[in-house]
Amino acid sequence: MRWLPHLAVSTRLRLGIALLAAMFASLNNDTLAGLPWILLTVTLDLAGSALIVLSPKDTATRRVQLTGLLVAGAIVAGLAMGYTHPWSKILILIPAFHAGLRLGRRGAIVVSGCGLASGLATASWLGRLEVTEGQRILLAALVALVFGLLGAWSHRMEGTPLPVDPNVAAEASLLLRRLHELADTLDTGFDAPGSAEMALQDLSNQMRAARSAILVGYGDDPAVPLAIRGADRTPWPDPMEPGSVLAQSWRQGVPTLAQWDDDLVARSVIVVPLNDGDGNRLGLMVADRPLVTPFTEDDLAAAGAVAARHAANIDLSVLFAGLRERAGLEERERLAREMHDGIAQEMVALGFGIDAVRRSARGQGSPLADDLDALRVDVSRVLADLRLHIGDLRIAVRPDTGLGAMIGARLQNFGSSSGVTTRMHLSETGFRLPAHTEVLIYRLFLRLLADARHSLNAQAVEVRLNVAAPRVELWMSHDGTTSLSERDFADHPLNSLGGEISIEPYAGDGVALRMRMRARGAAPSATLSNERIPQPS
Repeated sequence: MRWLPHLAVSTRLRLGIALLAAMFASLNNDTLAGLPWILLTVTLDLAGSALIVLSPKDTATRRVQLTGLLVAGAIVAGLAMGYTHPWSKILILIPAFHAGLRLGRRGAIVVSGCGLASGLATASWLGRLEVTEGQRILLAALVALVFGLLGAWSHRMEGTPLPVDPNVAAEASLLLRRLHELADTLDTGFDAPGSAEMALQDLSNQMRAARSAILVGYGDDPAVPLAIRGADRTPWPDPMEPGSVLAQSWRQGVPTLAQWDDDLVARSVIVVPLNDGDGNRLGLMVADRPLVTPFTEDDLAAAGAVAARHAANIDLSVLFAGLRERAGLEERERLAREMHDGIAQEMVALGFGIDAVRRSARGQGSPLADDLDALRVDVSRVLADLRLHIGDLRIAVRPDTGLGAMIGARLQNFGSSSGVTTRMHLSETGFRLPAHTEVLIYRLFLRLLADARHSLNAQAVEVRLNVAAPRVELWMSHDGTTSLSERDFADHPLNSLGGEISIEPYAGDGVALRMRMRARGAAPSATLSNERIPQPS
């Protein structure tokens, strides 16, 4: 019934009964005699539906009006039962079902009783109340009562709240509440490095390994070390390199027991994929030890069991961290957009107004012309500073843009806009830091860059970045006056991730900031002090 898209299912059902009655009347060659009764019954029924729409609040007045309309419909259906042919007996189903749906069981009983009484009275007045006819009217009333009780049951089901609201926002609310409950049941909550550390601890309980790590990377994303033991940085080659000992498991998602000869000491390496609920690779669990005590197939099976136990927790933690980071980036993008469309446009308009006044002052030879020129320079400086802040808010961490590329592009932009000499020394491996860690380091870089921008005498800014994930070191300085101190970074979020931030004087009035960080759980060992680390790219 596409021509009735706005009607409820129950209304369509009652109209279907009316159409069925019209069809039976046509088969009995009684269309002209039966059509008025059908139309009158349907009209009273639709009037009741319209009353519900026009007066949605359930009041005593509305219930009385609705009851009157449905009783009138039942009486009309009863008159039709007693006056016309047997096909008319199904008309009583329409008001009975509607009464049960809107008024409950009592309404269904009352309407069915009124239809029964009206039908019997009409048949008796016309002299047609025979035993067979009486039985037909009684049977029709009983069927109508059953339909009415079904309508009452439907009414009660509609009043029961659904277990899941179809509204998208409500579903999201239920999902977040469930995630909150799950976080309380997990030992590490939704902390991705914590979940990875638990997996490595479980692995160490199963076998002895000199070095072990959890690497995470979805699809074509680069590998990100979440946790590492036995070294400060990831000692194996990037799994995306063709000749890497990790490449087979990374690409094919199969466990690997391999020998790695490219280190100072030959290594026996176990590589086990971490899979999500759909069986797709989300990362790797890696462990190695000297080849003199190689791993066995039993060790490989035990590592696979550990990976299976912890893969779900790691996947959930990483996805939740990404969700939080996305919410933060969206908020920063919103602020940047509002600044660009608001105060930035007003500053541009103010600059144009000053330009007009300057031209007028120059033409009139006013002594204020020089002051207006200085004011225009200040406005341009403030506008340039505002544009830099807007750019700082729009941080975009993408798989193809590493931390070094982000800092390099921003430093180059700062140098070209401010005239300050900039120098950068960069060393990065193929492994990436977690996205939220890269954002925090980038914001730390912006903090010192803002200090250099506000300095009155800064002539040079130097940045040195060394990334060998999960280890990273950032050193940057400028030679101008500064307002920064150790207290400004005492509560920095990087401190909770294992970072150490220090401030020291540099070049007289200048300042130098140093940040060192290694992943939680990284425990360098004296026996591993001579491990050869892959050279930075």
